[in-house]
Amino acid sequence: MKLSIVSDKNGKIVSISRFGDVGDKVSGITKAGVASEPGHVVHEIDVPKELEKADLLDLHTGFKIDVSHGLGKLVKA
Repeated sequence: MKLSIVSDKNGKIVSISRFGDVGDKVSGITKAGVASEPGHVVHEIDVPKELEKADLLDLHTGFKIDVSHGLGKLVKA
């Protein structure tokens, strides 16, 4: 599963979006993209298998983005 995550330069998560089906509703949000503020970075993260069913709020409050080795990686805060 992939998440779109906006973080600040220190890796603090600002917002999380999950790509996926919206059921029988029509949604253009996945085509709209994400606008970030200066100093923010948009990451497309592959979520580790053990976190795929985690609530987005739990990921937002309990994790950050580690960018020390290239691409962003979700790590415990």
